[in-house]
Amino acid sequence: MNPFIATLKQGSLNRRELALKALAGLAGGAIGWLPIELVTHNAHLGQAPTTFDTIALYVTQAIEAGLIGGFITAATTAVDGVSIRLTPPAQRLLIRGFLICAGLSFIATYFSNYVFNLVLYSGGVGFDSNGQLVTGSVATLVLARTIGWAIDGALVGAGVGLATFVMQNAAKGAVGGFAGGFIGGLTFDLINGITGGGLLARLIGFSLIGFAIGLLIGLVQELTKAAWVTVTQGRLKGRQYRIEGARASIGRAEENPVGLFGDASVQARHAIVERSGDAYVLKNLAVKEGTMVNGSRIESVELHDGDRINIGGYELVFHLRQEAASAPARAQFQTPTTGSRPGEPYLVDGNGNTFPLRAGMVTRMGRALDNEIVVGHSSVSRHHATIEASNGAVSIKDLNSQNGTFVGGKRVTDAPLRNGDAVRLGDAQFTFRG
Repeated sequence: MNPFIATLKQGSLNRRELALKALAGLAGGAIGWLPIELVTHNAHLGQAPTTFDTIALYVTQAIEAGLIGGFITAATTAVDGVSIRLTPPAQRLLIRGFLICAGLSFIATYFSNYVFNLVLYSGGVGFDSNGQLVTGSVATLVLARTIGWAIDGALVGAGVGLATFVMQNAAKGAVGGFAGGFIGGLTFDLINGITGGGLLARLIGFSLIGFAIGLLIGLVQELTKAAWVTVTQGRLKGRQYRIEGARASIGRAEENPVGLFGDASVQARHAIVERSGDAYVLKNLAVKEGTMVNGSRIESVELHDGDRINIGGYELVFHLRQEAASAPARAQFQTPTTGSRPGEPYLVDGNGNTFPLRAGMVTRMGRALDNEIVVGHSSVSRHHATIEASNGAVSIKDLNSQNGTFVGGKRVTDAPLRNGDAVRLGDAQFTFRG
């Protein structure tokens, strides 16, 4: 499925963050336009630049790229859900984003100018001393400008990603920035044509380029995120946080990637989510208050799509990308799967393996090796459940497992089993026959 359609269907698109990044990019582009306008006012393409003109161009474009990148980097951190505050973490991100994007801009300006002039030369574009197009086509000029801005946007986007210290974000940012710069550059001459050119046209053009870069960087990050949490209860209800990198801490301190502010029962660093391959493990760091998952206090547990995390007065729902979460979990069984005797009840897993349930005996199931049925899946507790077959009736009992026992889709503590019932321990699925 197309990732954009899948994201919309899953309801995971963080419109708040998209809006913040787009507006931050717009603000950066509008403010960054001013120094560029001051040094390039009345300059035109047919004019040979002096050494001062070249240096001024590089410096002012670096300022603009730094402002766009810095504002986008700090955008979501500066808004805590109810107000806009330039918190210390937001200040650090703003400065870091500015410096990285400004530095990369020197490289981007060199290559974008090279490609810009190469496309103009290849297309036979020429200008008179007044900057009027005398040879070649306007389409070639638009193409050259669009490619040049796309290169600038890609480097700004990569800088935004690098500023998060999560390397995957550099590639995502570059893709989003390239697309944003391409769209902004494509519309620049259109705006000039509509407004008749001049100062206002350039202000609108640079602002739109910043807006497009911020929006597309955010959109690419949203479409490619693997895991995130949504606040469903508490002061920041509705806020969404992406889980990125090897670990993401949760707590009241402002430097946490998942910041839960305004609740004294939330510790500065209350819990941490660590990623190992495709698995996400939540670890409790709070000594007194603790961390709850699906109603049970935990110290360490692997998270699954839809798990509810309670920290202080906050409740968060953990989400995994739909493609990964929708795949049914397959248990890895270590118990020999011999066939059942005629008339005896049994379980069958998704691979067709059968597990007999002896009459008049209790069958223990779980991850530990001392169970009669050993289910080697991380979502299954060491001693997860028992099944008892007695006097023609079969029932299953949960042993206070972490991720629950389900019959027919409903979580149970003690329930009868009937032929054809779907039985699930954590994410390990079976069908009861008997």
